[in-house]
Amino acid sequence: MKVTRMCAACREVKEKQQLLRIVKNKDGVVTDLSGKAPGRGAYICKNGECLKKAKKSRALERSLSCSIDAELYEKLEELIANEK
Repeated sequence: MKVTRMCAACREVKEKQQLLRIVKNKDGVVTDLSGKAPGRGAYICKNGECLKKAKKSRALERSLSCSIDAELYEKLEELIANEK
């Protein structure tokens, strides 16, 4: 059985491997490339359009109940660009 999660921006349900995980834990808000880090997690599709939508609508901030730095969005942009 495949594990699915919902994108915080577009709300589509996809397989976990197709999404990036952002986690809020004691270290703050970080990207979780392993998908297994402890803490509150939110998922976003691995495409630029969903990232723009999440940034504009503040979807990740609502999912994680905290503010997100511009640095994290820049890191996510780099990860998405390197996926292709």
